[in-house]
Amino acid sequence: MNTWVEAVEAKARIIHEQLSVARTIAESNGISADEIAEPYLNLLRSLYRDEFAFAQLIDNSDLVTRFIGPAVSGVDPTVTIVTSLFNSLRSQIRGVAKSIVGLSSETNVKWPSELDPHLSGLTQGSLVVGISIRPPREIKERGQQQIPGVSQEILESVRGAVRNIATVARHIHEERIDDSAIQSEFPDPAVRDTVMVAASKLAPSGRRGIEGVTFYGPEEAGVEATPLTARSRRTLNQALARPVRIAGEGSFEGVVRAIDLDTRRFEIREVSDIGAIRCIYELNQQELAKNVLDRRIRVAGSYETMENQKPRLIAVTSIDVIECPAQQADLTL
Repeated sequence: MNTWVEAVEAKARIIHEQLSVARTIAESNGISADEIAEPYLNLLRSLYRDEFAFAQLIDNSDLVTRFIGPAVSGVDPTVTIVTSLFNSLRSQIRGVAKSIVGLSSETNVKWPSELDPHLSGLTQGSLVVGISIRPPREIKERGQQQIPGVSQEILESVRGAVRNIATVARHIHEERIDDSAIQSEFPDPAVRDTVMVAASKLAPSGRRGIEGVTFYGPEEAGVEATPLTARSRRTLNQALARPVRIAGEGSFEGVVRAIDLDTRRFEIREVSDIGAIRCIYELNQQELAKNVLDRRIRVAGSYETMENQKPRLIAVTSIDVIECPAQQADLTL
């Protein structure tokens, strides 16, 4: 697989070849070779000054995010806006990784708080941030605290979460979403919904001086990604309002281990013969949802499955809180 640096070097070779031909033609016609060469040299200067640094950043990162807009267009964006953008990116990466680990595990997985994305680079102009996920052994070698209990599964889930954000963003446009491509990339409906929610939170609202956010992963060298904008954020949120492609209906019991009140989603784990299911509830159930964390509940509704026919994503129509006196709530619209 070619790297981003190799793609830039390929461009440079083409310019060098064109420069060589131009010099030969100039000399054969009595024209100053230096004068002919100057436009090609300017292209090379620009290539190595801008594109090469950017390519190195992508090759050394699991995710590169470019923020575009008046708030970050200068050489000195405010600490407040930079901190806010970093915190948002960090929060969504951790959220997706935690969800993927929980959804893929039969047991409750404790997230090690010490494991965080690391800033691998920053360039001026538009704000460009590179995030790399370091293995625990590298963290130890750098003199930092050894992280207890960080399995390879957790590490890979973090790296996968970071790269999945760039993957899903490729299929989100201002007026439409490429549903078939996203389903192909994310056959697990629970993971698909998790990553799409993260993308919607990272897409700009347009109110903070950020007009576009572009994500790059190391896999597709030289591919110019389409930025997420306020318009694509609205399109994405419309799709997330009805994300379940119904395969069946049923009820399931499990323990609520994670909940997002803003997007009205929670996960139940320790579900018999399934493991974990991602649940989407209606707005009129918000008050009950605030009190279900770490409780065993029963949910019912229409669900979507993977190829193994196990339910993974459910549009909840009712909730029973089993641990305390039954609180039945009808979510049917």
